[in-house]
Amino acid sequence: MKITGTGACPGIVIAPVLRLQQLPAFSLEKRDSQTPRELLAATVNNAVLSLRASLKESIQVLYARGETVKGEVLESHLALLEDPALIEAVQGHVAEGYALESAIQRSIDSFCRQLQRSGSSYIAQRTADLKDLGNRLTCAVLGIEYPSLSLLSQDVILVAQDIPPSVLAGASPAYIRGIATAEGGSTSHTAIIAGSMGVPCVVGCGAALSALQNGEELFLDGVTGALEWGFDAQRRERLVYYQNRQDLKRSLLRSMAERPTRTRDGTPVELSANLSDLSGLEQIRDCRADGVGLYRTEFLFLGRDTCPGEEEQFQEYRQAVQAMEGKPLVFRTLDVGGDKNVPFFNLQREENPFLGYRAVRLYSDFEGIFLAQLRAILRAGAFGPVSVMFPMISSVEEFLRTKKLFDRTKKELRRRDIPFGEEIPVGAMVEVPSAAINADALIRHADFFSIGTNDLTQYTLAVDRMNHSVANLYSYFDPAVLRLIFHTIRIAGEWEKPCSVCGEMAADGLAIPLLLGMGLRKFSVSPWSLLRVRKLVSLCDVQECEALARRVLQLPGTEDILVELNCSLPRGYAEWLR
Repeated sequence: MKITGTGACPGIVIAPVLRLQQLPAFSLEKRDSQTPRELLAATVNNAVLSLRASLKESIQVLYARGETVKGEVLESHLALLEDPALIEAVQGHVAEGYALESAIQRSIDSFCRQLQRSGSSYIAQRTADLKDLGNRLTCAVLGIEYPSLSLLSQDVILVAQDIPPSVLAGASPAYIRGIATAEGGSTSHTAIIAGSMGVPCVVGCGAALSALQNGEELFLDGVTGALEWGFDAQRRERLVYYQNRQDLKRSLLRSMAERPTRTRDGTPVELSANLSDLSGLEQIRDCRADGVGLYRTEFLFLGRDTCPGEEEQFQEYRQAVQAMEGKPLVFRTLDVGGDKNVPFFNLQREENPFLGYRAVRLYSDFEGIFLAQLRAILRAGAFGPVSVMFPMISSVEEFLRTKKLFDRTKKELRRRDIPFGEEIPVGAMVEVPSAAINADALIRHADFFSIGTNDLTQYTLAVDRMNHSVANLYSYFDPAVLRLIFHTIRIAGEWEKPCSVCGEMAADGLAIPLLLGMGLRKFSVSPWSLLRVRKLVSLCDVQECEALARRVLQLPGTEDILVELNCSLPRGYAEWLR
């Protein structure tokens, strides 16, 4: 049988299926209890205290190992557990006569419905965290052992309706060859954690996964989202051959770690990595990346009820800077709102959150939070080369207003005699069409540009990239998007200022020759894409790429452009596209 879900983390694997242990069905019916309500309430409180202590211990272990993404997932659970409204709801259902497990599950279901009414797919996907927490709490009050992946002893592909984030956060990737879930999306915590572990992952596969049995072999392609099982010996042989070819290519790619990133004709290209926490640093060092082109600082803020203070941020940022051992690191300042909710900002629900109150637009009203982050970044800049870029800049005035806060922060640190990085470049992210169109005015004030192709495509085409109904309209190969990208790169070049691309397009094999032909010399991609992108760059000739770009920029439609790109691949390029 063949099905297709959403590829959430690249990689191809064949391995036996392991279905995660399913929790028992918890009763939601009201039933009389012989236990006094005061004792039931005490049981809930004791379970909360026990679970809180367990979560805190796990969080400390994960942070000590540098696994910040996993730690932040459990931090979000801890924040939910410490929400008095949740515990009051549970105790309220107990007072109404519901059994403990029913009281917990009813409270969780009520909170989940509130999230699902938010209108944001990102916030709605956080219901998985709530359900996970509810199951953990229910197990705690009933004395049931919660599922664990700590005892795995053979290679498996995990299959489940949805994998509780806390279960995956506690797992070692040693035996987890892949992950497939019926539910979830590319922004779910399951997908985020799988990415941080470098485990191939396919999510959103639907009910068809229920046909899979424990021990049955499954073929999983984390790039295309393809799953296949029930294959005969001949088909298995072909799939194994395909997997072996992919493994061989990965092995050959390892030799690229020792080579500089250059085109076939010797043109140097800067290849950096996108980073959300410290877990990808080893991969960055192993691949000899030129630095970190995008450090997403908002992951330190997500899933918690209290704002991280200046000192906590400073320690995190300094650790990242020092780990780069003198290579540059670009911090993107806080980028929340839209599909990324931070409870302590208490943002109101919006009809069009992506067009609303988000990213740099929050800084004036939350100046204290933003200034604390700037102080932390500037202080970290004393330990290595650091740059700062502001997200979702839409006008020159907006950039200057934000840069003024940055300059004010430098003066404050200087006055207080606190060491910081004095010469820190300040750049603008170009992800709004107005910033690209007005690039010639914006570049006069910015030290560099970074093009966020994901949002730039979304805003240029008026397509919500999280909406599957219009997914067919979303393409950064649309001629309007390409012309904005080319205009931005050209303007930066005329001013002799750096310009990079840090969105998904930077790692797209079809796009790389085109971007090189447009004049791009700085790419920033996920740590797991570094060697593949370096290999693809090494097969390109700049003059040929420039001729390709001239042809493509004259074409009227996306389909025409895709045909031209596929027909103009450099020699030996096609086999490395996937």
